[in-house]
Amino acid sequence: MKKWMTATVAFFSIVGILVSGSSISAAPQKPIVVYIDGALQDNVLTVNGRTMVQLIAFKDPANLVYSYEQATKTIIVTNKEMKTTVRLNGGSTTALVNGKIVKLDAPVTIKEGRTYLPLRFLSETLGGTLKYNSTNKTLIVRTPSGQERFKTLMSGKLEDARTIAIHTPTTLVDKEIVTNGEGFHTSYTFPKGEALRYQVQYRGLIKYIEINSDGIAVVKWQKDTVGTNGEAGKKPEDFKESVYFLDNFMAEMLTYGTIDSKGVYDEVGIVYYTIHKNFNGIELMPIEGETRTDVQINDMEQ
Repeated sequence: MKKWMTATVAFFSIVGILVSGSSISAAPQKPIVVYIDGALQDNVLTVNGRTMVQLIAFKDPANLVYSYEQATKTIIVTNKEMKTTVRLNGGSTTALVNGKIVKLDAPVTIKEGRTYLPLRFLSETLGGTLKYNSTNKTLIVRTPSGQERFKTLMSGKLEDARTIAIHTPTTLVDKEIVTNGEGFHTSYTFPKGEALRYQVQYRGLIKYIEINSDGIAVVKWQKDTVGTNGEAGKKPEDFKESVYFLDNFMAEMLTYGTIDSKGVYDEVGIVYYTIHKNFNGIELMPIEGETRTDVQINDMEQ
């Protein structure tokens, strides 16, 4: 964790330094919808007909190292596994990749204090993956670590996939429902054997989330259970047999178990964080005898 935090702080510092360079106007074209590691990118530009994303969005502390060379005002990005080093300057139409000049499809662009780079260059040069979904006209991008998480999410061990699922950024298909309930615990409910759809309840707000074949977590339904803010979306059918995990912050404990088709709860385990210190931060646990039933394999897993 400390190593990840150090790399992340360095990365954000570099982005802040680079934005002080010269700015380049971007053509007022409607950008395409882009997801990076499952997160919808709100700030996307189209420059010279190319999709540009913020450098800050393509972050992968486990694989990428960022540094800044003050004398030449150069940002340096290194992929440790690929042994690839990229050197970039604000306003430049070229980059140095392992010492060789590479022409960019669009110049390094600085707009409103943020640095943008061509998306395809970022993903291909730094070891990411890129896919265009023609059905909903979106670009799906993953960093090296993001691609590994995606593989686990789609076809990995059930408990690992569920953990990735609940930490995948969500996208709304309807208005956002807010609630004024108190946040003493968070509960997650999954259909038995599944990781790609679940319900989460926090502060009295229930959300039903489905993860599609591109790894995008979509909030299909929301309901305020303690106030008068109503609901949005379509309520899902009952999960029938399911499993639950209740993370109680106040009591510093995690309870988990099964729910039968009649809605009867059966608690199968308790983790006391003050006693089982190795489990601090663990939000889900494996359920004995449960096997995964929703494995998916697609082209981005190859």
